[in-house]
Amino acid sequence: MRRWVVTLATVAFTVSAAATFVTLALATFGKRSPMIDLLIYRWAGLLAVHSGDLYGSYFPHRHLPFTYPPMAALVFAVMAAIPMPVLRWLVTVASISCLIATLWLTWGMLGYRRSARAAATLAAASVTLWLAPVLQTLWLGQINLILMFVIVADLCLPDSARFKGAGVGLAAGFKLVPLIFIPYLLLTRRFRAAGVSLATFGLTIASSQVLLPSQSQKFWFGRLFLSSSRSGNIAYVGNQSLHGTVARLMSSQSAEQPYWLVVSAIGVAGLLLAAWAARRGYEMIGILTCGLTGLLISPISWSHHWVWAAPALVVAVDVAVRIRAPSWLATRPEPGIRRIVSWRWPGRWRRRVRWCALAILAAPFFVLPEGLVPTSVVQGTGAHGVELVTGNLYVIDGLVALCVVGLTLVARERGNAHGSGLE
Repeated sequence: MRRWVVTLATVAFTVSAAATFVTLALATFGKRSPMIDLLIYRWAGLLAVHSGDLYGSYFPHRHLPFTYPPMAALVFAVMAAIPMPVLRWLVTVASISCLIATLWLTWGMLGYRRSARAAATLAAASVTLWLAPVLQTLWLGQINLILMFVIVADLCLPDSARFKGAGVGLAAGFKLVPLIFIPYLLLTRRFRAAGVSLATFGLTIASSQVLLPSQSQKFWFGRLFLSSSRSGNIAYVGNQSLHGTVARLMSSQSAEQPYWLVVSAIGVAGLLLAAWAARRGYEMIGILTCGLTGLLISPISWSHHWVWAAPALVVAVDVAVRIRAPSWLATRPEPGIRRIVSWRWPGRWRRRVRWCALAILAAPFFVLPEGLVPTSVVQGTGAHGVELVTGNLYVIDGLVALCVVGLTLVARERGNAHGSGLE
């Protein structure tokens, strides 16, 4: 591995991280409630400590509710003991560290050597720090990057690992969307991991039932977890889920019937594609396809939930460079990773098409959809023409990505069936 590559990547990451911190500092300067979501976490932790009403109270001055499961409040209770200025730094550093660790695991799953992996991770981190969902997560003090790392680290464990699946169950105890990885594990025949996930998730419910019995009863048995409207306006452009898109297209939050029809179709298709990819040896593509499906079918997927775009960008870049990858770069590529996206035109044009496709798919995640529509339609009504595209940018991009995965898997299978491959 050439040392100048590692040095250049390190410098790029250092500059990018410093610029990120400066940007966040300028964005929060003078604001009364910087990192508002972190403030809500800490407030919920204090309610849990003092036996307050988690689901009947609202955060002062903002009238915002606590929407996470009670197990999350128990963890946030530990955060409540930390002074807020210190907590802001801790969460920011932890989030960036988890982003780097997720990218490291992604490159590793793609088969890169350790030295090349370090350079590639730092280079990717210097770019993905500027993805809009990542920046918004850091600005709000959200925990999306931490949860993503927990899930990816868990699923990257060997299938023989005794506690594989525990990370998925634990993440689901904080936010319910990671539950989608349990049917993914079942479809890929990791039955023990699926069982561990379910058991861990059940343990988070049992723990909250013991430590916060009244709040747990209200959340689980009072079916608060089914009430997506508690999180706010479903049609708000910041909700980049299929539910949000359907509500915006119908100019109403009463979109339950068409929403469930769409979710059923996309959810089944996405899970089958994820399992198909994983069982053909494209493990990271399977994980990311499942994560993407979860974002699409969740009733609420705020823009900052789409931090999964970061590892997805790594996989897309890997696909684009594999044609002429130097020998020092990778020793264990995922099976057939080159053939899965190879076509029958000259290599020069193939590379250009790949890079153009990568740029088109990646570009939307450097902006926020709610910042691309007029103020009059941000709440989800009155959109026309191009506003219907920009206001649903992540959803459209996600659906296109699912189609790309499906088409390339079909092309791979057809190539095998004809005995000629794709390259």
